[in-house]
Amino acid sequence: MVRKFADVEKVISHSRHQLSRLGVVVKGIDNCLVKLSKCCNPVPGDEIVGYITKGRGVSVHRKDCPNVADLLKEQNRIIDVKWYNDEKKSSYTVEIEIFANDRNGLLGDIVQKLNDSKVRLISVNAKATKERIAITEVTLEVDSLESLNKIIRELRRIDSVYDVNRKK
Repeated sequence: MVRKFADVEKVISHSRHQLSRLGVVVKGIDNCLVKLSKCCNPVPGDEIVGYITKGRGVSVHRKDCPNVADLLKEQNRIIDVKWYNDEKKSSYTVEIEIFANDRNGLLGDIVQKLNDSKVRLISVNAKATKERIAITEVTLEVDSLESLNKIIRELRRIDSVYDVNRKK
C-alpha cells in the first residue's frame, strides 16, 4: 500500500519499533523500507539519523554526513533511528582513502594488509600524483565501526602511509 506523506505522520505516532534487516530500529514506523545512505555509508557504531523520503522509505545517514545539514532543514521528515545488536553478522560497505609517499610495492602491501584483516575487498582505485603522492581509494565490507577502526589503524602502520581516512 502506497501512503502519502500525511499518512506517514499517523504511522509515526505509534510507539512500535521495526527491526530492519540492516540492523536499524526505526521508531514509530512498522514495516517500512530502510536504506543505508550511499553518500556516507553508515556502519554499526556510527551516530545515525533517519530521514523520511518521498516514496522510498527511511534513509539512514551518519550524523556527520555532509548531506545531513540540508536534511535537517525539513525537521518534520527527521525520525529517530538507532542500531540494534543482532546475533547474526551483517556486512556494511565503506570507502576509505589512503595517502602515502609513492614507492614500489605500496599497493601490494595495502592489499596484503586488507587480506590479512580478512575483510572483503570490493574495489581499489590507485593513482600517483606528479609530486609522488599515492592516493588509494578502497571500498570494503565491514561488520562494525570497531572493525573499520582496526583496519584503519593497521593500514596506517604500512611503510610510507601517512594518512588513512573514511570517505564522507
